[in-house]
Amino acid sequence: MIALRALDLSPGDEVLVPDFTFEGVVDAILESGATPVFVEPALQDFNVPASHFIEKMTERTRAVIATHLFGIPCDIGDLPAIAKENDCVVIEDCAQCLGAEYNGRPVGTFGDFTIVSFNYEKHLTTGEGGMLAVNNPAFAGDVERVVGSCTRVPLHDEKCYVYGMLVQHTATERAVYRRDLLAYFGQNCCRDNPDIFGLVDDMVLQGEPWEDVRTALLPHVEREIERAGYVPPHMRNAVVREVLKRAGEARSRVFCPPIRTIGTGHLLMGALRALVGTLGLEELPAVNAARNRNARLFYGAMQDTPGFPLPEISPGKVPAFLKCNILNRTHHPLSLIVGRARDRGYEVGNIQWPRPVHLLPRFRHAAGRQRDVFPLTGYLTGRIINIPIHCGVTSEDIEGMAACLREFSSGAGSGVADRLRVTGVEAATHGV
Repeated sequence: MIALRALDLSPGDEVLVPDFTFEGVVDAILESGATPVFVEPALQDFNVPASHFIEKMTERTRAVIATHLFGIPCDIGDLPAIAKENDCVVIEDCAQCLGAEYNGRPVGTFGDFTIVSFNYEKHLTTGEGGMLAVNNPAFAGDVERVVGSCTRVPLHDEKCYVYGMLVQHTATERAVYRRDLLAYFGQNCCRDNPDIFGLVDDMVLQGEPWEDVRTALLPHVEREIERAGYVPPHMRNAVVREVLKRAGEARSRVFCPPIRTIGTGHLLMGALRALVGTLGLEELPAVNAARNRNARLFYGAMQDTPGFPLPEISPGKVPAFLKCNILNRTHHPLSLIVGRARDRGYEVGNIQWPRPVHLLPRFRHAAGRQRDVFPLTGYLTGRIINIPIHCGVTSEDIEGMAACLREFSSGAGSGVADRLRVTGVEAATHGV
């Protein structure tokens, strides 16, 4: 948001953005006054390569958001140089790729701006928040101007973000943890339950050891899980959950909500989260090494498994895996595969973006004539399976998840998309 505001965009200006991305990125473009122009990814690694962006550039293009998705660097190639020739800037979205490299350089060093996310599931977390790096000195003054109009997040909210991580960790390491526990469970506990917030605040300020904090928190957390984290029996069935999800999507197409605005009053991280992030930097190399090690184990376990092609890691790329994402090319529904894995206790999921952003109801007007021209993105959003590879995942977990997927490989599909070396247009032409 800050980077786009610093560009002083006007109505009619265009920003190129992947069609396969987090919807909040499109919200930021619209809030800046510009028009998003959606670009389809490549099938081999789910990223948008430089060539796809370059094809979409016009005299109205002011910025390109190049996303490194799921920890695999995109083929950024000549994009920065060509963007400069066309008087537009490159914003690298490294939210899911912190620590990766492309052709010997860290991702985030190619564009004019770099954005990094520190939310709960990323390589480095502060509970919530992120960072903007200004790589082009020409924009430093503009960024300072925008930052000067923002205020810091209030201290109480800062504490809820950080203390929420302690609560979440206490919940997820216990046997009472339910797989359907909300990702923001810990933050919500601290915001909504003064007893939990006060307990953590007092013990942290007194410098109590983590073991004592956890012991004191546990009874409160278990009660909150039973109250807020309980999943009704009918919702534990994966097929039922899938039906209800599709019903909700159908309803959203009929009742189109207004475009969401971004709360810009408190855009700046406070000192508490900044301190947590600074300490976390010391552990980032070890965290990334553990994730990449688990990813290699999963790639090895699934190599050449029919129906489950793996994203390609082309030469010159050093990934920093956030999750392993594998394509379901079998005839089995995603809900059945994910449901069986979850029944066995694995945190397997399906992509959190259920539809391409250009098809989301609140972006209908912005998409305009772009609607229904990205068949590959729709195909990916309905077929990608997320495999957890975080530091708590063991080699036995990896083999167990791979074994579960291999049970479905007999229903493998066939066709050009299995080869993972075709463009979105070619895949669509062959009936993906």
